Amino acid sequence: MRGDLTVPSATGGAPAVGEHVHELYRGGVRFTSLDEPVRLDDPAPRDLRALDFVRVASAQGLIVRWHLRTGEHADPALTARDLSHLQPPVSLDGSGADERIAQWRARYYLGRCMWRRGPGFVQIRDRRDGTLQRFELTRPEYAEAVPLLEQQRTDGVETEVLAALRAERLLLTFGGLDWWAPYLLDRWPSPSMVL
Repeated sequence: MRGDLTVPSATGGAPAVGEHVHELYRGGVRFTSLDEPVRLDDPAPRDLRALDFVRVASAQGLIVRWHLRTGEHADPALTARDLSHLQPPVSLDGSGADERIAQWRARYYLGRCMWRRGPGFVQIRDRRDGTLQRFELTRPEYAEAVPLLEQQRTDGVETEVLAALRAERLLLTFGGLDWWAPYLLDRWPSPSMVL
């Protein structure tokens, strides 16, 4: 089943992005497309909600047709590493776009940058740079921050926690707006020992 999507707003009683993705999936939708390109060169909150939709859909297994606009002066690591855990877009701006998309497609797999919760800790597994980095967040201020960041909320998260997560490129900043990169994987595509 296919669905065309207007990204839900954060206001007006619309469901949160994660809820929206899960409702679509439960309703039988397996493919959707975003109406407008995601612009990260000068993003509006709508662009980060759209990117969040792609993030949650990637974790859920919902295929999204989307377009990414990063601007001429974007850091090459943005598409080569930082967003490589998301489904690749169908179009990308800038020089060498076709080659960059082909590389993204070749490297993409589910579970490339994810988090999961255990009793009293949060574990993040990040393979975006090709090697496994595993973070065990046991300090309460970190473990409690992750569910908030999953909802793209930085209010109530300590400044030092945000700075540490930015340093590891788990929390990305676009146009002064923060965006949580890892997705919560709620169903395993293969035996859990592989991930």
